[in-house]
Amino acid sequence: MTMSIKRLLFFFIAALLLALCTPCFLSAGMQSAVQELEKLIDDENRNKYRSHWLSLADRFQQALDEDPEGKQKAQALYYLGRTYQELGKKSFLPSDFEKAEEFYTRAVREHPGTDFAGRSQYRRAELQLRHHRDSAQAYLEYLRVVYNHSSSSKKDAAQEALRELDRKNLEKINGKSASLDLDTVSEPQKTRQPFLEERPITDSNITDAPRQDRADTDSRTARLVDIRHWSSDEYTRIVLDLDAQVDYYHKLLKPDEDLGTPHRLFIDLEKTRQGEKIAGEENIADGILNRIRSAQHTEDKSRVVLDIDELDDFRVFALENPFRIVVDVYSPEERQVLHTVEGEPEVSLDPERARLSSGSLLEQLGLKVQTIMIDPGHGGKDPGAVAGNFKEKDIVLRMSRVLGRKLEQEGFDVLYTRTEDVFVPLEERTAMANSKKADLFISVHANAHRNPNVRGFEVYYLNFAQDEDAKRVAARENAVSTQKISDLQYILTDLMLSSKISESRDLAKKVHEVTLDSTRGMFTDLDTNGVRQAPFYVLMGAQMPAILLEMGYMTNKKDMRLLQNDDFMRYMARGLTMGITSYRDKIEQFARLD
Repeated sequence: MTMSIKRLLFFFIAALLLALCTPCFLSAGMQSAVQELEKLIDDENRNKYRSHWLSLADRFQQALDEDPEGKQKAQALYYLGRTYQELGKKSFLPSDFEKAEEFYTRAVREHPGTDFAGRSQYRRAELQLRHHRDSAQAYLEYLRVVYNHSSSSKKDAAQEALRELDRKNLEKINGKSASLDLDTVSEPQKTRQPFLEERPITDSNITDAPRQDRADTDSRTARLVDIRHWSSDEYTRIVLDLDAQVDYYHKLLKPDEDLGTPHRLFIDLEKTRQGEKIAGEENIADGILNRIRSAQHTEDKSRVVLDIDELDDFRVFALENPFRIVVDVYSPEERQVLHTVEGEPEVSLDPERARLSSGSLLEQLGLKVQTIMIDPGHGGKDPGAVAGNFKEKDIVLRMSRVLGRKLEQEGFDVLYTRTEDVFVPLEERTAMANSKKADLFISVHANAHRNPNVRGFEVYYLNFAQDEDAKRVAARENAVSTQKISDLQYILTDLMLSSKISESRDLAKKVHEVTLDSTRGMFTDLDTNGVRQAPFYVLMGAQMPAILLEMGYMTNKKDMRLLQNDDFMRYMARGLTMGITSYRDKIEQFARLD
């Protein structure tokens, strides 16, 4: 082989490797801008000047604006985010990081099937970890790379980041070096499953003391006493009620064309007998769940089988007191979007059609805010916090009614988990919101503390607790010890992944900001502890943005006077309504941006 041929072959292979290692861009201008970005990152003499970064951002913005068919929008959005993220490292300005996150979010939301969506999701995780110092949120963002962008070039890097976070988190819990294999997170387990407890809260048990473990039930046979379900064409929740805690095992069987069988999810209940009222078979046929079958599989094992026609994902977990097993089943997202598009009325291409199309787009993106589920906490046999003759369940029901009327006056459709003094299990509350396709979920509570000087308005969204006080509040509402909350932080990661945590955080921030400004206009002594995060079960599994309000502390005299004041209720309800309206307007405006 002559030297010239060898050179040509060398240059061909080099060009091929470069093409494989470099993203494919649709224009020379875009590729030139990307190369300039890489140079600027390394050039210490130039990258300290803001003008160079902004000039580069303008080039990516121009590429975004000049691409009518959208073929390079994902790249442009990603590199706009990258530009502002690198600028933020130099400027330390929160606004630069916020812009970076905005562009990354658009890439993920508007171009989910591209590698740039996975890369943007990975960068969002980096922002949470490096800039916000929020390792809990970063963990969830990395998980989304692995689960939602499994073909992304950043999947392996995300898995490595998760393993490192697992190692650090488990070291904190166990006080020693530990590791967790991410690949086993969703595998069926035959050991005793994690559970949450639920019991009435009174002023006599507002403590952080752990609950005494129930007597060992391994020597007795439990009984399956009921099977309950809530359904829609996009979501189903099934609850298996038992009279004692049991070990259980679940497994999903894929459809079999030869046998003509759909997805079958079976749950085996160890040392369990069928109750007398349990039907052997119940036809559901709601679009997801076809039927439920139950039988005594062996002498000491009961089996429940769910025949599922449409399956995208599912979750299985347990609650205690009384012990029950909860199964959430979700339909494919493609089916949800198809249903929305096909349901559009046939109208001509006029302003009315444009309005309808815009509304349909909002629905498809999960950004429509019309129906709000209000959840008055506790109720019936569960009084919640008790201070003197006052019970939390009554205060929050009164507040929920006031809030509901304000929201209806603003044109929202309002639903309630309860409208009177009745007990509603935690798993029913989220199931109601999901099955009714609510767009927002607002759980209303009043707080309590052993220290009577603690007071303040708080808004929570679902995430890992970042301080001991947030753990305490979650422990009180979940009715578990603070130690159990620490354990649940990592057990429930898979459950929390399916929740709209980022959207809930935005809702919590907006509601807190507007409510505080509005209410303090009349009640200047209203205190606040800000926006916080904790693993509240009542928020887990919600398929919409969901927040939990703690209006004030019943154990504090000043807060208690406010909670008894009708004018305070009306002003707070007005502020909450304004905050929700502001959140709705913001996301609808964002969704309509080209």
